[in-house]
Parts: sequence; C-alpha cells; structure tokens
Amino acid sequence: MIVNTHAHIGDTSVFDVVSDPSELIEAMNANGVDASLVMPSAGCRDAAAVHNQIFELGQAHPGRIFGIVQLNPHTEPEAYEAEATRCVKELGFVALKIHPLGYGVNPLGRSADNVFRVGLKLRVPVMVHTGSGIPWALPSLLILPAQKYPDLPIVLAHAGMGVFTLDAYVTARVCPNIYLETSWAKPGELKWLITELGPERIMLGMDLVSNMAVELFKYRSLQLPESTLDACMGGTATRLFKLAGRLRQPTPA
Repeated sequence: MIVNTHAHIGDTSVFDVVSDPSELIEAMNANGVDASLVMPSAGCRDAAAVHNQIFELGQAHPGRIFGIVQLNPHTEPEAYEAEATRCVKELGFVALKIHPLGYGVNPLGRSADNVFRVGLKLRVPVMVHTGSGIPWALPSLLILPAQKYPDLPIVLAHAGMGVFTLDAYVTARVCPNIYLETSWAKPGELKWLITELGPERIMLGMDLVSNMAVELFKYRSLQLPESTLDACMGGTATRLFKLAGRLRQPTPA
C-alpha cells in the first residue's frame, strides 16, 4: 500500500501556481500510488471551496483521496474551528495543516496554538511545513507545541527540506509525538532518519505531482527491509491518520 501524505489541488496566490485534480489522479495511476492526502495550497483564494473540491474528488475516487484542512491560521479562532470541524466531521478529513511561510505564521504564536488546540479537540494530527521560510519554518520551533500538546501527533512536512534535516531529527528525538514526512529529503539522510527514528515515525510524501516518481525512487533505492519499506510508504500513515478500513485495496497484479 502506497500512501502519499502530501498533495495539493487548487490555486495559490502565494506561490502563483494551480494544481489540477486530474493531473494528481493521472500521476497516482501512473506511479502506482494507492492514496493521497490532499490539501489546498497555502494562500489559496477560497479554502472552503477547495475543501469541498477535495471532498468531491474523494467521492469520485473512493478510498484514494483524503483531505487535510489548510486554512489561514490567522482566521478568527471561532471561524477556523468551525471550518475545521466541518471538514473533519462532515467531509471526513484526516488532519490540519499550518504553513508558516505561506501564511506568515509563528508556530509559537496564538494563531498556531489555536490550530494545535483544534487538532487535539478533533483528534486529528497537525502537519506543519518546515524548511523554506525560516525562522518560522525551523523544525525545532515545534518542540514547545509538541510538549504542550503531548497527545497531539505533529507531522513535520518535508522533514526540514534537506537543509534542516538535523534540526528535524533533533526535534523528533526530543518529542515522541513528532513524525516526519520526507518530501524533498536527501536519499542518504532519509535512510539515516529511518534507521535512527524507526519506520513508525517516518512517512512518504510527494508534495508536487512532478515530484511523485522521484520520491518513490528515493525510497526504493535505499535497499530497506521489506517491512520497513512498507511502513514508510504506507503503514505509518495508515495508522497515524486512521485510514484503516477506508483505503481502497490495491488490485492484485
């Protein structure tokens, strides 16, 4: 089972791109990806509309598309909680996302704290972009939130993005509720992270459609034991995001 824990659809005024849903499905089919966790891009013009689009995509492809809430964390706390609750309770979304670069969010500030609070209340993980956009995208800034909310799983998207891999590693070592999504990680460092932290803390992510084949190749090139590879490429995500029983089973070859 291959689960891509990081994908986007919709527009973004911050990064000036549009991610097409049909291109995501085509890339998943071409690369043998069973499921993707999909979110609006940071800076999308209408997050609620894209949340609805993700839900509709999931309805069209049962067991293959699962939503992640990406809404401006600076939204009024009550409005943020209402939209997040709608997505999780009514649309079946599986996580929330904070993008420090895309929305100018300090992980130690009040806006981010509201996201962590809502994630804990809804019993879903919170994913946080790390890497580009320092200082607020430094992985180690998640240590204090993870310690404040020890029962909340926090996923470091990109695991520091290659530049701050060591920072992500230290953060995960200090906080057992920290997990690493590894899109853009360097292959050698990826194998080291898996060895040091264990496959139960590491998960495959792809981010961009154009990066899908590359991320799969990186994992497959590491010569990992089959059980370790299976965990990183789908097992860890299935457990963390509570996907068991919701995933479409792969068609036998």
